[in-house]
Amino acid sequence: MELVDVPNAYLRYIAIERGRTRSVKTWRTYGMLLYEFFGFLEANNLKWDEIVPGHIAAWRNSMLARGCKRSSINQRLRGTFSFYKWAFRENLIQSLPFSNEEISVKKSPGFFAHLEVNHGRYLANELTMQTYSPIPKFLPIQKAIQFCDQLTPRRLRLMGYLMLLTGMRREETAELNYVAVPNPAGHDPKKQLPMEIGGKLSPTKGEKERVVMIPYDLAVALNDYLIFVRSKLAKKFKRKYGYESEKFFLSSTGEEISSDGITSAFKKLSDRCGIKCHPHMLRHTFGTYELLRMSRNRDQSLALLWVKDRMGHSSIQTTEKYIHATDLIEHDAVDGYQFDICEALRNGT
Repeated sequence: MELVDVPNAYLRYIAIERGRTRSVKTWRTYGMLLYEFFGFLEANNLKWDEIVPGHIAAWRNSMLARGCKRSSINQRLRGTFSFYKWAFRENLIQSLPFSNEEISVKKSPGFFAHLEVNHGRYLANELTMQTYSPIPKFLPIQKAIQFCDQLTPRRLRLMGYLMLLTGMRREETAELNYVAVPNPAGHDPKKQLPMEIGGKLSPTKGEKERVVMIPYDLAVALNDYLIFVRSKLAKKFKRKYGYESEKFFLSSTGEEISSDGITSAFKKLSDRCGIKCHPHMLRHTFGTYELLRMSRNRDQSLALLWVKDRMGHSSIQTTEKYIHATDLIEHDAVDGYQFDICEALRNGT
């Protein structure tokens, strides 16, 4: 593909000047979507500053024909719209190749509907497509325990239980800094321990700092790994690279664990044991069961805020999707769900 200066200038703006976009992963996402869009333009002999809405619609339809998800297509469209808005502000184009329309969103009143000032009416780009929010895919708690208990080796098993008991993301688990893990010594075994993640210590999505709660038994298991297993692996890493790794989880050869490596291990076990599970399903399982558990002890709006903060959601609407998932759970299965998980963690090999 021919190098085009303008999109590269936009990517430099995203990475250097724009204060709200500090994640390297987000920069890569913007780069990939612009690469695909400009590839479409080049394949059809179109100039980026001469296109009309019909050209963008053709790109959208080509992605739909390839089987791309509507949500993914809309994400790419919005990224492209942001590029053109920047170009318009920089006087690189005279007009925008799209327009907005006001739409009415029909949805059941949320717990914070009384704070909504737009009465369900929003401005939406006419080129984006209507999407539907699916119910999060989660596992019944006994299935989740059964899956995690079969994860090997020990570090992978601990990763599974960490995601299931805290709702941490795959990337957050792989990037966890050993300094962040709390020491359970002197703590009440009946109480959870707070663990701060985010910032430079243990990167999170959007670099948002938050506190996750670690059950006592999990904290004990993590510290046993830290003292008796990781200490030896850390020496291997330092001998090879000349500096100390800050990552909590290390491979048997002392290498740092990648998020893709976790996904691959989950897929292999899923194929072998028949329980279909990927890392994000454990996060959804936590969100579903934790919302139902907290709703029994407090008003559901407060329970939503609790789960939102634990999971690091930017919007309460993201957390509300778990309300529909809780309808699929037998409510008596929630009593002591954390106890059941910790018991399996204690008794496992």
